[in-house]
Amino acid sequence: MSQEFKVTMSFRKHPLAGVMALALAAPGIACAQTSPQTTRTVGPQTNGTIVASDNQLLTPTGKIVQLGSPIVAKAVAVNPNPSTRSGAVLLMDAAQPIIVFDTKTGAVLQRYIPSAVSGTTFTSNTTGSFTGVTYSPDGSKLLFSQDNNFVAVANVNPANGELTPAISIPVPPPPANPNLYNATSANPGGVVATGTALGMVVLNANNSVGVLNLSTATLEKQIAVGNAPNSIVVSGDYAYVSNEGGRPATSSDFTNLSDGTPIVADPTDAFATTGTVSVIDTRTGTVTKTINVGLHPAGMAVSGSKLYVANSYDDTISVIDTGLQKVVRTIPVGVPIKGGAFGAGANGIAIAGNHAYVTLGQSNAVAVVDLANNSANPVIGYIPTLYFPTTIAYDAANSQLVVSNDKGLGAQGSIGTAHGVSAFNTHQETGTVNLIPLPNPIQLVKLTARVIRNNHWDSRNILVGSEYANPNAKPVAIPAHIGEPSLIKHVFLVIKENRTYDQMLGDVPQGNGDPSLAVFAANVPNQHALVQRFPLLDNVYAPSRQSADGHPWIVESGSFYSNDILSPDWIRSYPGGNSNDALTYTQKGFLWSAAEARGLNVKMYGEWSNHYTIAGKPGGGTYSWADFYNTSLYKESGGTAGSNVVPDNSDTEVAYIPSVVKILDPHYPSFNLGIPDQYRMDYYLPVLAAQDAANAVPDLTILWLPDDHTNGTTTGYPLPNNYEADNDLALGRMVEAISKTKAWPTSAIFVEEDDSQDGVDHIDGHRQPVYVISPYTAAPQAANVGRVIHTTYTQENINRTIENILDLPPLTQFDLTASPMFDVFQNTADTAPFTHVPATTPLNIGPGGTPIAGTGAANYTMNMHMSPLQKAWNVASNRMTRGKQGHADSVDENFLNHVIWYSATNWQRAYPGEAHIQWPAKLVASALRSPVVDKDD
Repeated sequence: MSQEFKVTMSFRKHPLAGVMALALAAPGIACAQTSPQTTRTVGPQTNGTIVASDNQLLTPTGKIVQLGSPIVAKAVAVNPNPSTRSGAVLLMDAAQPIIVFDTKTGAVLQRYIPSAVSGTTFTSNTTGSFTGVTYSPDGSKLLFSQDNNFVAVANVNPANGELTPAISIPVPPPPANPNLYNATSANPGGVVATGTALGMVVLNANNSVGVLNLSTATLEKQIAVGNAPNSIVVSGDYAYVSNEGGRPATSSDFTNLSDGTPIVADPTDAFATTGTVSVIDTRTGTVTKTINVGLHPAGMAVSGSKLYVANSYDDTISVIDTGLQKVVRTIPVGVPIKGGAFGAGANGIAIAGNHAYVTLGQSNAVAVVDLANNSANPVIGYIPTLYFPTTIAYDAANSQLVVSNDKGLGAQGSIGTAHGVSAFNTHQETGTVNLIPLPNPIQLVKLTARVIRNNHWDSRNILVGSEYANPNAKPVAIPAHIGEPSLIKHVFLVIKENRTYDQMLGDVPQGNGDPSLAVFAANVPNQHALVQRFPLLDNVYAPSRQSADGHPWIVESGSFYSNDILSPDWIRSYPGGNSNDALTYTQKGFLWSAAEARGLNVKMYGEWSNHYTIAGKPGGGTYSWADFYNTSLYKESGGTAGSNVVPDNSDTEVAYIPSVVKILDPHYPSFNLGIPDQYRMDYYLPVLAAQDAANAVPDLTILWLPDDHTNGTTTGYPLPNNYEADNDLALGRMVEAISKTKAWPTSAIFVEEDDSQDGVDHIDGHRQPVYVISPYTAAPQAANVGRVIHTTYTQENINRTIENILDLPPLTQFDLTASPMFDVFQNTADTAPFTHVPATTPLNIGPGGTPIAGTGAANYTMNMHMSPLQKAWNVASNRMTRGKQGHADSVDENFLNHVIWYSATNWQRAYPGEAHIQWPAKLVASALRSPVVDKDD
């Protein structure tokens, strides 16, 4: 059987199979089978396509409404009055929360700011929201939610669709709850007009729906619904509310928190296990029924007597008969691969005639469903969108679909740009709206072929299962198929924080780097030594924007709707390596739980610890960075230097996910910039030695080494360069220690960043430094020159490589379609140990250029050698970082990026893209206008 036939047959059997066969037979598709393993760089390509940071292709369809940058597009609505020829898109992270556009030409008509509201929680009135924009039935008004606690209502000019202020209605914050992530915002979401003078709005954090009086500009009452309501639609006398968090918990349920609400959850991996729709009688304002649907119901649409609900974590559509008020059909709209693949991400839906059009957030596509087809799988094709579509509307006047794309064109890049947009880092995403004409059957076949290619659904990597594994295969470093034996038995996954490739390795001449951006190169000798012996990978990307989605991309093989839709305001939670939110976990679990299910020995150090406590000092007070640093000096010198200030095991870590609890080391410190990475290694290396002595080195070790995150120029903490030196030395010590164990001949170490948000890169802000270290990695190409590998990789290629080594099933479509890193490895071993390089930069230098701790600490005086500019940034850093050292990304990223750059370049160079070095006041003011102060990393 040919490979082409095998791939074609991998698509599941349903009416789409015929379309798939035609699509795969389209020119350039069937015989070319797209492989995600190329050497292209992220960003715009010469053929007009865009490579997204997760290595999916984006092939724009129809007209693109160019909204500007940086913004994210959360939701879209089309004015039902066709004479206005207008629509509106709800934004987040933009100067104006609403953009009105021409539905015919795609031209931007207006950038609209609502009228201010007195008594709201926040000073800014331009914040946006995660969803919630709609026109009144006659098109005369636009209603939209704002996550700083109000609903705006604007009058619509019937001639051109432009808006003028009408009223703004304050909504109350959630009831007092000590477990709330944000105690001040109701997080208003879906909104609907229920009459000429009435409306209803979802209050996501309140677990309620608010009844709006448009005449008096008041919220008349709240109606309790399910957990974390998302969207609302009206049909007749009833309103229907999708509840992402499902039903309220009972005393017999296992629960996990999400923004203070107990969510009915899985007792192993703590993900939400129910999803519901609340039915509200609008005449009485009461809930009359709760209907069970799929997981994480989000967008909805009504057509006739049917309500269609997009279940974003089930990859299904629930069809509810509104007369019977029950689910009468469930339609799968997931990835059409044999055996299934989680993560298509159904989140929005529109109905046109006999067809449903469903936005698939993680597949950058619209699934086309033939509703007249009563078979089990009535999907007949796909339409490509831009990056992460979130909502969809049908524009009958123009026979087109109108789609909001949260990330749109991506963050773009500084080398190649599309549509006049460029960016240096991960936060500068370019949300868009697509105007897509309804395709005819022939066009749909071609569009489906593009979606298959864009998502690599035709890749040979999808051939996973016992039928593909060779039971007689000889062990190799990276098996061709999951289920075949590997020469590698022990995997170490090390997660670092927030650096770009250029920052660390841009000076290495063999790689594709920019030396002018290599601001930390001189501080990281161990990372340079690693790429002299082990491969230099210069084309690896973190798909994420920040830690909240960066850690999930690593351990969950993706960041999904309930996580991405929060960004960048993060009203509900900031999930990540040390934060907890039941709604951001999926039923596929985690990398570690997949290994546990295989019976493997797994240990975790720091990663996904949700809470820590550090014992106080005897006599009162807390331990400082200097205390931990001096304790490390004492331990490493055998008591001849430093002082043993911090008692052993003073740090206690606690996890809330049961699968983590049993494998988490309780005393290895998680994210805390008040603890040097040397202290972490001083704890971990004896643990490793004991494991080795007992022949009990785990099959999978996951370890967080976080201090390359840095902490601005804050009093009592190292400067950025010195944090980097600490992190580099810790990594070098760890690699040396592993390379001297009995397990080393069968080990592989993967070192990656959770994201690369706090730096700039000349290719793309998502490009990160990655190190793959093993006796089986490819041999150096010359003396002291590691093999240079330009292959396009992401965090998912690392996951897939680990899965092939350890015989783990892929979790989602992202690691399923990803190529293992075959070219990084060879099958002959070089077991020589690695010797770490002593630090070339002091680890303990703080603002002013003098030691924080150690020799001279007693004579340290603040502001000793600082210029007025440096003093201003020091004062601002103290303000912005105070009390936040234990919370990842708790400081505004734009502020932090600037101070890191200025400090690392010795206050001599303007931030890339800017003409002058800035004083901090403007950046501090901008950060403090964030909806949740300083929680937008």
